[in-house]
Parts: sequence; C-alpha cells; structure tokens
Amino acid sequence: MNRKKILIVDDDPAIREILCSQLGRLHFQTVAAADGKEGVELFKTEKPDLVLMDMMMPIMDGLAACQAMRALEKKDSRVPILFLTARDTRHDQMSSSLSGGDDFISKPISLQELRERVEAALSRSKRKPS
Repeated sequence: MNRKKILIVDDDPAIREILCSQLGRLHFQTVAAADGKEGVELFKTEKPDLVLMDMMMPIMDGLAACQAMRALEKKDSRVPILFLTARDTRHDQMSSSLSGGDDFISKPISLQELRERVEAALSRSKRKPS
C-alpha cells in the first residue's frame, strides 16, 4: 500500500508532534517543518501529497509559503494545502484562499475532522502519481 505523505508546517513543536502522531495513526507518512521557509524546502525535496500549514510563523508565514509552493508546481499538478490555524476571522479565511490554500481549518481540531478534511482534500487532488 502506497501511504500518502503529508507535510506539516507549524512553528509549535507540540502541534507538529501531535499532528505527526495522529496522522501516523491514520496511516499517513509525515514530514514536518518549523517555519514556512523550511516548509518550502521540504515541499521541493519530499514531494508531499498534501500540506497542513499554520498561518502565523516566524521567518516566512503560511501565506507566503503557500504562494511559494504554488509557484513551484507544474500546471497538471496541484498539491492540496490546508491552513490549520487558531485565527478564524473572515479576513484570514479570504487571505488563505487568495494565497492558494484549498481549505481553512480552525484549531483545535478533532481527529475525526482532521481525517475527514485530509481525505476529502486528497480525493479532490489533481496531482498525478509520481
């Protein structure tokens, strides 16, 4: 079975650890980055099937990282990017969408909702298998 790879980009080590653990239990492979710049580098090298991204991070925030990831993609390939953030204003939701995000999830999130959102995004994904 080919496990889907999820890139987690969050500056909070506890959140990265929890997400890696929860997604591992759901049989996903995970790789994690502590900021947007590191996330973009891992996006290039790891070629994830999906990205879970925090919005507010040092060095490069989630919106800028999302735009950078979108700029790296080929026309026939789009990796779903889900923003996972404690911020939940209409402006934040609009900003995430305008930067290229596919979904906006407010923290805290239940394991069930995380699974449903990730699986829905992966099923809609236009990415071709590599």
